[in-house]
Amino acid sequence: AQLSTHLGMIMADAILDRPDRNPLKGLEWPAVPGHFGKPWFLPLVGMYYKMLDRFR
Repeated sequence: AQLSTHLGMIMADAILDRPDRNPLKGLEWPAVPGHFGKPWFLPLVGMYYKMLDRFR
């Protein structure tokens, strides 16, 4: 409940054009820490889980 209240306040501030108080805004956050470039491994992960589904 605390996070939803906080996020609601952030959304209300954005709608009302109030200044952004996010201290982390502008910092780069990679999707996978330590991984750079195109995610070439995602099709392999998908095939792995598809095989698991077939054998179960």
